Amino acid sequence: MNEMLVLTHATERDIDLLLVEEFAASPLFILAILRSISLSELVVEHASVMHSVRRIHSRREIDISVRVQTNAGDVLLLIENKLDTSEQPRQAESYRAEAVEQAAGYHLVRTILVCPQEYRAANAVFAAGFDHAISYESLAKFFETRAARETGELGGRLAHRASMMRQAIEKQRRGYTQVVHPAKRQFTERYVALLRETAPELVPGPSMLRESAADSVTMIFAPETLPKWTFLPQMRIVHQLREANANINFYTWGDHFNELAAQISADLAGTGIRAVPTVNKRNSGRAGLMLVVPTPALDHFTPFDEQIESVRTGIVATRSLREWLISHQDAVRGWAALVPDKKLP
Repeated sequence: MNEMLVLTHATERDIDLLLVEEFAASPLFILAILRSISLSELVVEHASVMHSVRRIHSRREIDISVRVQTNAGDVLLLIENKLDTSEQPRQAESYRAEAVEQAAGYHLVRTILVCPQEYRAANAVFAAGFDHAISYESLAKFFETRAARETGELGGRLAHRASMMRQAIEKQRRGYTQVVHPAKRQFTERYVALLRETAPELVPGPSMLRESAADSVTMIFAPETLPKWTFLPQMRIVHQLREANANINFYTWGDHFNELAAQISADLAGTGIRAVPTVNKRNSGRAGLMLVVPTPALDHFTPFDEQIESVRTGIVATRSLREWLISHQDAVRGWAALVPDKKLP
């Protein structure tokens, strides 16, 4: 690409949010999507959109769910956005199952894969599991065509959307190129120095000690920061700057959240710690279980000294979360005993 990049790199999340905004605000965009899936005869009366919607009988989530009220009845669009990540096991089939579950409440339900053309070609079997596939290229063309007809702010916004789609396509074609930013490097160096001064038990992980991408906003601590109790699964402890929390993730335990929730909630009562299940898309869709505490939001492009007290507060919260875990070994052992087929040593 010859033009300057809009973002350090485009991600699926970026495209998710772009699509959500278009569905929420642009009747013309909705009409274009309906045309692309052979529903151009419908007259759109209203639409609503939700991001990351939990499926009826699964902890997996629909990327984007759009309910379109039309002259013929309500239409539900279940949309999976893929830029370059691998499919999860039976992911297309689970979208199909959700469509069947929802069918009784709608005039039509359609499953849609949105992805670059090259992704669809490389994952033809996966793509065929959806009712329709819409390419990033066609969406970029839609924005470019509208931008050429508009002026002022609207024209600029549409051109920006087209640029983001083209950047995402280019990323999928060439792969991810890490962009290191000096301000990010300086922030991390100051963070690690403050960490070693105030909480040496929180051991910096490898990503905190080397050049990392400008978009990386999570401080991932070394494995030795947490105890090596044999009754526990793999774990990690992190301080998420932008998401404003510290958390300990017990890998795979989210798959057993129903069995664990009541006991964990009782043990965490009054602590300010929440238990949250989460899907790890890079681990075959297995769900983790996170113990989460809030921290101040931080921006690694803002001068460190301007937010040093917030950094301290975040470090203290992370240290306190670790201390709670270590001082409640018996309670955590009890959680492990509730995981199906989990044998204690």
